[in-house]
Amino acid sequence: MGNGSRRVLVVGNTPPVQNLCERLLEAGFEATPTKNASDARRYIERYGLPHLMIVALHPPDMEGLKLCQELYDVTGLPIITLSSSPSTDMAIRALQYADDYVREPFEEEELIMRIRRVLSRIQDFNYAAAPTLKVCDWLTFDYTRREINVKGHVKKLTPTENAILRILVSHEGQVVDNETLIERVWRADPIAGNENTLRVHVHRLRHKIENDPPAPRVIFTKRGLGYMFQKV
Repeated sequence: MGNGSRRVLVVGNTPPVQNLCERLLEAGFEATPTKNASDARRYIERYGLPHLMIVALHPPDMEGLKLCQELYDVTGLPIITLSSSPSTDMAIRALQYADDYVREPFEEEELIMRIRRVLSRIQDFNYAAAPTLKVCDWLTFDYTRREINVKGHVKKLTPTENAILRILVSHEGQVVDNETLIERVWRADPIAGNENTLRVHVHRLRHKIENDPPAPRVIFTKRGLGYMFQKV
């Protein structure tokens, strides 16, 4: 995939951040500027997730960090945060939800290098598909709204259920081991994640999707290994 196929969403209203889009376009990326978190949410609802998002964090308004936190459960979206704060605490908070943290003022060339490095580690860009996935004839999944449509019935998902289903659907037909699920779903709070907690959330998710949850036909348990999503 060349740079031109990679969409970068830039969130921030300062001139250096907004001007960054021009340099990204010159570097071969498809770059879209948005002024704030609300604009970014509207973009994502309309066009789906970008391949990477850059978010400027400006205390005391922490809407940018809240946006990162909201999108964290949409597993697979890489985020680079920018901040002029000298606080180490800010970096620690940001890196709970972001892949990289860059202090402002930043060098454009260095930031572009970081973008390429983050994207180079990604093997599956399916997360940047349309926001609503038609999983099968009777099931659609809108991960930005955290809801599923099961045979015409819309059901809301919790952030944790949303994250689990997004991971399983993106690995359809493959077993995703417990350790991977726990690490990716509870990266921001690893103490909260364990196999028992995962089992409870999968149980609840099944009750929203399956006709007969005790005899699942979509989300399978592979005992001692993990879980697998399979279309029927």
